[in-house]
Amino acid sequence: MDRRRFLQHAAAPVTALATMSIPAFAQSAPASTGDLAVRAASIEAWRQRLQGMLDKGRLPMIDIQATYVPGVTNIGQLMAWMDEVDIAQIAFATASSPDSGPSLELHRQYPGYFIPTTSSGEFPRWWNNPAAFVSRVAADLKTGNYYTMGEHEFRHYPSPEQVEARNNGRDITVPLDGPAGHALFQLSEDTGTAFQIHYEIEDPLLPVLESMLARYPKARVIWCHLGMIRYPDRAKAYNPAYVKSLITRFPHLHFDLAVPRAENIYRPSGARDSTIFQNGRLGEEWQALMEGFPDRFLVASDYRPPVESLYRTTMGRHRNQILGPLSEAVRHKLAYGNAWRLVTGNSWGA
Repeated sequence: MDRRRFLQHAAAPVTALATMSIPAFAQSAPASTGDLAVRAASIEAWRQRLQGMLDKGRLPMIDIQATYVPGVTNIGQLMAWMDEVDIAQIAFATASSPDSGPSLELHRQYPGYFIPTTSSGEFPRWWNNPAAFVSRVAADLKTGNYYTMGEHEFRHYPSPEQVEARNNGRDITVPLDGPAGHALFQLSEDTGTAFQIHYEIEDPLLPVLESMLARYPKARVIWCHLGMIRYPDRAKAYNPAYVKSLITRFPHLHFDLAVPRAENIYRPSGARDSTIFQNGRLGEEWQALMEGFPDRFLVASDYRPPVESLYRTTMGRHRNQILGPLSEAVRHKLAYGNAWRLVTGNSWGA
């Protein structure tokens, strides 16, 4: 089953909301003793699992971006792989429900393994009605049960498995500076919760992103797929120096490292789309950027059921090709420290 078909099959209908009015609520709003106890228990379960790996001399990873489809995702197999390759937690965004509930239920069943994450915006419920989608996410966050937000596709080309299946229909555009984009950035500012965006790297799109980051300076944005350029002729301005300029200007902008393998070719363009690699290795300028700004990059798999069998390989590539060349302290920040800070609000060990 190709990715578009499984996502469409998984999507549930929702009632369109009349407006984009998102109630503001602060992350620091008073919580009940019960809520605080539940939060403390969740964080402690993650801490114990992660610390257990460190105690064995291993480098744990937190996978910050993955898509969960109940009944399709093989949770038992995935947990076995997590144990095998030292994945402490996965932030699993649900793609099969009108709300984020399945991610929370998965965490309750396996509290040490999974981080409750709001719904994945990479399927028709987001594309067809982003206003209603953000309103539902806002309601989910208001419960206090979720620690991060899923991926939201603002500009997206067909994924490699869709291209392989000759399914070129998924060419998605949701204006980043449209009503849903503004509501999502504002929601992050109001709650202090990080959210992820899929935003293809193209020169005409970059000023829009910069404008939104400037307008919402407290929004915690994770731009997925660092340096993944599918059409190089459309992205002349993007390089390590440009990313550095964004990092220095926007203190809450982060990047995840869910990128294709170094030799991958995006067939529609014929380009090697993982530009962070040079000659099969992490490029020197990219490595220097990560060493210079170690708080801004996060490990991520971009897991979804059609590529489930590649999970171990994908995370092994992270460990060996991206984290491996880095200094020890930086390696630990990218592997789990930065995700821990964004999810829990505290630095690891604090």
